[in-house]
Amino acid sequence: MMRIERGACSPEEAERALAALDACEGLYFGVDAGIAGLHPLQATLVARPALRIGVFEDGVEVRALTGFGAALFGSQALQGWRSGLRRGAGVSPVAQLRGLLRCFQPSPDVLLLGALRFEAHRLARKTEALDPRLRGGDGIHAGGDGPPSRHPRGGGNPELGVFYFPERLLRRDADGRWSFVQLSLPGVEAASEPVDATPTSPGVPAPGDDFAPGGYAEMVGRALTVLRERPLVSLTLSQSYRRRVAMPPSKAFARLRAANPAPASFFLNDGSGLRLLGASPDLQLVVRGGEVQSLPVCGTVARRPGAQGEAESLRELFNEEVDAAALAVCSDALRNDLAPLCEPGSLRLLDRRRPMSLATVVHAVDRLGGKLRQGCDAWDAIVATAAPVMLTGAPRAEALRAIADLEASPRGWYGGLVVQVSADGDALVGTLLRAAAVHGDVAEVRTGGDLLADSSPGREEAESRLKTRSLWRAFGLEDAPGTTRVASGPLAPLAVRLLAQGDPFEAALADTLASLGIDTEGDVDAVHLLAGTAPTPEGPALVAIGDAAYRLLAQAGAQIRPVAGEHGRALRCTRTDTGETFGAGRYATLELVQPPPDWQVLATDADGRPVVLTRDRLACLLYRPDSLLCDEAARQLLRSVIEQLAALPRP
Repeated sequence: MMRIERGACSPEEAERALAALDACEGLYFGVDAGIAGLHPLQATLVARPALRIGVFEDGVEVRALTGFGAALFGSQALQGWRSGLRRGAGVSPVAQLRGLLRCFQPSPDVLLLGALRFEAHRLARKTEALDPRLRGGDGIHAGGDGPPSRHPRGGGNPELGVFYFPERLLRRDADGRWSFVQLSLPGVEAASEPVDATPTSPGVPAPGDDFAPGGYAEMVGRALTVLRERPLVSLTLSQSYRRRVAMPPSKAFARLRAANPAPASFFLNDGSGLRLLGASPDLQLVVRGGEVQSLPVCGTVARRPGAQGEAESLRELFNEEVDAAALAVCSDALRNDLAPLCEPGSLRLLDRRRPMSLATVVHAVDRLGGKLRQGCDAWDAIVATAAPVMLTGAPRAEALRAIADLEASPRGWYGGLVVQVSADGDALVGTLLRAAAVHGDVAEVRTGGDLLADSSPGREEAESRLKTRSLWRAFGLEDAPGTTRVASGPLAPLAVRLLAQGDPFEAALADTLASLGIDTEGDVDAVHLLAGTAPTPEGPALVAIGDAAYRLLAQAGAQIRPVAGEHGRALRCTRTDTGETFGAGRYATLELVQPPPDWQVLATDADGRPVVLTRDRLACLLYRPDSLLCDEAARQLLRSVIEQLAALPRP
């Protein structure tokens, strides 16, 4: 009789167990972030796997990793299951996995935790068809009807994934408390340490990308032609980037989790020399008490700094009609996958385009939910949604053919699944996205996006590169482009004379200058900062903001006209010298119609109109750097302008 011991454990033990995955087989799967009420925060870590179950298209192979695992595999409790284990034509590996957990029903403490490659969609061929509708006659969910990949993966029947039956597992609840579950058998001594993995990988891939810059956009252009010519509703394409890394994968994963918590975080050491780590936005399935939910994600916009930056990013995301349509296609196709498994009429759209903000990006999320019909379980839902439509396209079989024709390299783990199924029937499934597959000292990061007929190739390439940002930063390889780096040391002394009579935000402006290390208290004649209704001084270098800047431009020959007050208007601006974008706030009763001649434009708004102009010893900022709508880059631009004027020789 198997015994189950439960108890509390410390976060430090959990971190040590995670770090041990650099050298030992095991798997972590955590719902570390998401939308409150939609994503169930928790984590599971197989700290000491007892059995390793390799999944193949024609069955499973079981290997004991500990003494407990060997005793369990040979026990009377598993005799019936063990006697049916074989590989060959007509064998369903999913039925074999299901059968193992049935030996322990209905315990929530006994589970299988594993990961499946993208090619695991072929398991649909072997699924026990409980009803003819499960065969997916239109090809959308029966992914196994697709063609063989043109990218061979080492032999005619490679391993499609791996599951672990744990001897010891660690769990984190929604409140962040960790506990352990220890399984044991009478007379069998528990293993004291995880068993080191013996790498069996054939070699380390060479660094390099699938495409040079612009190459992915060209592939997307070809794909748009395919979308018009083939019976496709949507198509998702991807590309791989490969870099040499020096940081241990477990350390990179710790940095990734700290900087970019996600709805599906995972770390796998499968014993072959692979370390797979990632933070995916897509929690694909939640199965609880016979209810199934799916949370498809579509649309990606870089999250700009600060609360105002986040709001601007969300506005951009929700104003994008292509992304809205793409998410609708994903949800409709997922409904088609899950409908045969659910009681008629129970599968519904519960949430539409809910905003989800992660560390570096914002997404939109739908939520579908339904009640599984009698005879269907989590394994059916896993197989039905393998190679999900948001990672392939619809209909799925036709999308798989297009992927094989267009992509430059095999997908491997990209678009696969991280899977947790308990003996009581509950399950969590995450999509393997935003992941790095590390072999030796080379990390491969693969990203892509969903295409529709009106997708922009250039935008798709930019989005693909954006999605790599959190992974490369976790490995310490590069900073994200377009971010402002603020000096950590003391700022160089700088001072201005503040002339702000009649300005309604004089105190806020003074506070902003102080936060930038700019003194306004001393007797300064080099640079004056003009705001409000103060008269324009003669002689010194001058920076003007708001309406004062418009009046100064009018004196220089610009065409200015009055407008109804535009107060608290958010601007999206771009620096003309670096291409860096920033958010700013406009407060003005005047408008620039035509800039004066011979002035240099340092920044423009989204419509291409100047917002920062300079000439000689004069500078005009047509936004308010003290507004809370301004991000750090907007404030730093003010300091930069003042520094340049202060450095000029006095006349």
